Amino acid sequence: MKEKITSYQFLAIMFLVPYGTASLFFVTPDTKNDIWIAMLFYSLVSIIIQMIYISLFNKYPEDSIVTYLPKIYGKYIGFILSIAYISFFAYDAARDLRDFIELPTSFALIRTPMYIIAAVFMIVITYSVYKGIENIGNMAQLGFIIMIFSIILVFILLSITDEGVFKFYNLLPILHGGFIPLVSKGWKLSMFPYGEFITMIMLYPFLMQKSKLKKTVIFTSILEGIFLALNNILFIVTLGYEFAVSSNYPLLQTLRLVHIGDFLNRLDIIFIVILMLGGFFKISVLMYVSALGISQVFKLKNWGLLCIILGTLIFITSLIIARNNPEHINIGWNFALPYIFLPIVFIIPLISLIIYYLKKLIRA
Repeated sequence: MKEKITSYQFLAIMFLVPYGTASLFFVTPDTKNDIWIAMLFYSLVSIIIQMIYISLFNKYPEDSIVTYLPKIYGKYIGFILSIAYISFFAYDAARDLRDFIELPTSFALIRTPMYIIAAVFMIVITYSVYKGIENIGNMAQLGFIIMIFSIILVFILLSITDEGVFKFYNLLPILHGGFIPLVSKGWKLSMFPYGEFITMIMLYPFLMQKSKLKKTVIFTSILEGIFLALNNILFIVTLGYEFAVSSNYPLLQTLRLVHIGDFLNRLDIIFIVILMLGGFFKISVLMYVSALGISQVFKLKNWGLLCIILGTLIFITSLIIARNNPEHINIGWNFALPYIFLPIVFIIPLISLIIYYLKKLIRA
């Protein structure tokens, strides 16, 4: 029986996929203290890009992107492009796994070998993927509530902490360099975090209320933009732009500022667990859509074996993808975004839609 997910489960998964890692970093240093404006702007741009995805899906409502690309481009080119998307999802999962094994080894489990954390993480994720998207969706509903609540709780705790940590003057001057330069400097935001919405195109066919797809996508994109903007405002008003940019994990540095009396401090340890929960959902979804794509393209029936093999490959890739965290970040920002994310997220879907209409016009 084909799996199904509700609109709320779809919303929860869609929110958690980009937020899982984007909340950790100050992702566009060039935008400086106006990053929150760029976050809001590119959340709207992401809606426009996703209208391309939805338009393609409406043409092939029973297909995922890996099954309708061969129908648009032909058997051979379509097959190559389908493999490219499957590989992209797995690669992104490996990158995110690396992010979330670097996190605890940097702050909490310093002496624990990286491969041990990665192995434990992937065992749980592989089992989750094996159980299917309905299982992931059910857990994501709870994870979504936990993540939203934790964000609000951070603001509340910082507002009542012993020290006056909020320095709102750090946000000034607003748009000191102008809006157009800000947009040009922040264009990579359309690839990360918002470009990761491309993952959801594999889950469109599972949505029970397909009539609500467009509304859900628009609402979730705006919600994502608001919370990521708030996240970066928090970095700026507490740490300042310079310190937020220089820190590997500004969110955890912000959490360390919480100090209420003599009993409530060092909350970064607790929030590492919550952040790892976000990472679990994100990697689970990416691995699931990659495995789903493989099963659809190659007509594989042994789902359990596929999950084990793919989980092992993601585990190995995450460890060899870079020698250290700075190199990992540099590869992602200066290579993966312009040369991998850009064609996958925007160029190929746009060309696919154009070709569809051209073929339809020629046949007419």
